[in-house]
Amino acid sequence: MSQKFKFYPQLHIASLSSQTSWHHLAVHTLLQDPLRKQPSINAYLGARYSRSADSVVEIAKEVLAKDTDAASRLEAIFQNYGHKSVGDMADVFVCIENVPMITAMRLFYRNPVVAGQERSTRFQNFADPKFVKLPITKNSAAKTNYEKIILKQMADYRELLPLTQTALADYFKIDTNDKRQAAALQARTFDTARYLLPMGLQTSLGMIMSARNWAELIALLKGSAMGIDQHLGNLLFDLLVGGKQHSKTGYIPEADGLIRHTTANTRQINTNRALIKQLRSLFKKSSANRTIGRSPNTTLRVAYNTNAFQAYLRHLQLLEFPLSRENKFILSRNQLQKIGALVFSQHNHHFQIGPAAQSGAITIEGMADFGILKDLNRHRSLERFVPVWQDEINLEAELNRDDQACYFLCDYLAIPELKPLKRAYQQRLTNTYQLLKKWRYQASHEFDDQPLVDEYTKYLLPHAHATTYRFYGSIDDLQYLIHLRTRPGGHIAYRSLTHAWLKKLITLNHFWGGMNANIPHVDPTSRTQFLDRG
Repeated sequence: MSQKFKFYPQLHIASLSSQTSWHHLAVHTLLQDPLRKQPSINAYLGARYSRSADSVVEIAKEVLAKDTDAASRLEAIFQNYGHKSVGDMADVFVCIENVPMITAMRLFYRNPVVAGQERSTRFQNFADPKFVKLPITKNSAAKTNYEKIILKQMADYRELLPLTQTALADYFKIDTNDKRQAAALQARTFDTARYLLPMGLQTSLGMIMSARNWAELIALLKGSAMGIDQHLGNLLFDLLVGGKQHSKTGYIPEADGLIRHTTANTRQINTNRALIKQLRSLFKKSSANRTIGRSPNTTLRVAYNTNAFQAYLRHLQLLEFPLSRENKFILSRNQLQKIGALVFSQHNHHFQIGPAAQSGAITIEGMADFGILKDLNRHRSLERFVPVWQDEINLEAELNRDDQACYFLCDYLAIPELKPLKRAYQQRLTNTYQLLKKWRYQASHEFDDQPLVDEYTKYLLPHAHATTYRFYGSIDDLQYLIHLRTRPGGHIAYRSLTHAWLKKLITLNHFWGGMNANIPHVDPTSRTQFLDRG
């Protein structure tokens, strides 16, 4: 992989990019101080602070007066004593550019402590769309057809965008000479049309995490089944650790000692696959005749989570049978012991089990489109499990439904007066899934690499793709999210969904009824709410 490094001391930015025939990844670290390792110094001061009776002012004077190599001291603590808490105190700011949209979703998904922002689709120029391409150099029918499908999706987007704007303007009686109304119309138009955009389109994001979390993320990326993840993991490692050729430019990595010993982590993937294999017959029996058929599953289920192990099994079931209804699993003592032996032989305080083993006080399970999940994915207090964002997903089973059952549409298109526009979206999305499934079959026969086929199938999925999710939260987590996401100004789709959550929670316990007085009724037909951008 050919890399190009650039250091901008005046801007406090170090950059590393990779130019290939199939991607143009770039990563940038925004330095606190280009002359020294400030995050490492901060973390070392914290480590010393916990082992001293002195004020941090006195400790800082001592450390800086002696010009202590904070990074090397931290590395000794980190490696010899396992105190990862010190690594949590070294914050590193990184911008990641030109990754597929689904990769951005997965990056936020795998890091519940991340603070970050992704470029909004509202502000992108899709006249000349950039997307990840197949890493195939020879002439390939599958490669050609893959690109044709993405370009077809982009053509659908460009064609329906003006028609959507006109239809919404007519229905909501928008005065386009009024700047406020025109701005609201434009935003709602983009929100409706983005359902057509494929996951393989490039996007960029900025993230702030501790050195510890960057090390864990890099390890997971290196161990991923997706090629783009592996390249991104190596690029991040090379930038944040640095090397002799980089140091010649004056670049000083901020927390290299806390990231240097990162190796590929495949344990989460391997454990989940091994458990699925061990439990497949049980899952298959439970999932028989309990999957989605002709229409998307709009069933929303809310429940108290009284058994974390059952939640774990449900997650594993969803990886193999993503469209299955929930079941309770009864396992023998011998089965439980085998599962425990398998899991804990691979996972400990150094290697966590991952999202599959996470749960919480209250479970919310349903189906939503990628656009909604992208927005709700940012709520860090929620435990989240989205099977399609996992490498272990059985993608064949995920797509084993009628084409019309594979996607959801924006709530505005449910307005009866907009039925002709709805049909236009349905025709194009149904055709996209026909082409996508045909391509998947073709690629599976052309390439002897099923992980590659799965990865690029995900890039062809549109934002409209309907998939299963399971979120978990406490009372405080859920009241915060529902208050925030039902208020006017946000995307109508996640406003409607979180309002549906509240209605379900009320059926679970009348306690939740107390929120009704503070929550506006979400109405896609309301002109007032259409114009209200918060």
